[in-house]
Amino acid sequence: MTESHTHQLSTRALGQRMRDQARETHLILQSILVSVAVANAAYVLALLLASRISPALWLPFLMASLGFVFVTLAGTLPGNLLLVSMPDWSSAALPLFQTMALFLMFSLLMPAGRTLPLLIDWYLAVGAHSLIGALSMRHGASKMTVSSYEAALIPLVQGHVSTVHRWSIAAASVGTLWVACWVVVRFWVAPYHPELLRWQGLLGLVALAGSIGIIVRHERYRRVFVQKALAD
Repeated sequence: MTESHTHQLSTRALGQRMRDQARETHLILQSILVSVAVANAAYVLALLLASRISPALWLPFLMASLGFVFVTLAGTLPGNLLLVSMPDWSSAALPLFQTMALFLMFSLLMPAGRTLPLLIDWYLAVGAHSLIGALSMRHGASKMTVSSYEAALIPLVQGHVSTVHRWSIAAASVGTLWVACWVVVRFWVAPYHPELLRWQGLLGLVALAGSIGIIVRHERYRRVFVQKALAD
């Protein structure tokens, strides 16, 4: 006679399953959202190439928008590895809003004839992307501060939280500057000094340089984080 074995599900195992499922759902959702933004980028690029607008005007903004796509992806690591609390509604809402800002960055570059009528509002989309990113980083750091970790991981977590706090302040400052730039261009340059709009490509180059700088910073930090984690 064979003995029947019953498998019991513990509370700890159920909690781990829920966290794993939420994390996987979050990563899948973010991948889908970013993929949609990239598809929109390809569509806008095709329209720009078919237009008669000089690439000197739109190329810096398009490249900067692509750079912010990589910034958005790089911003999720390695912080997600340290999250042990259950995700809430904001864990899905903030990435959704940030991806909407990415989508707008490309959509605002759509040409109409020989002009880019919505280019001025591109600065507002960049500002919104940075401000939402700052909120997302703050949200993740606050969750880490109330979570429990093994003693060996506490210095690593504390160092990461401190770094994220500095980055969130920088992101909020940059986002505020881009919103201020939008206000100046929209309500002062466009109506009173439209001849200055031909130099907007310089602002696109500034945004492109900023996105590259953030990507390099994230990659350097990721390498240092992995070395510290393996050392511990």
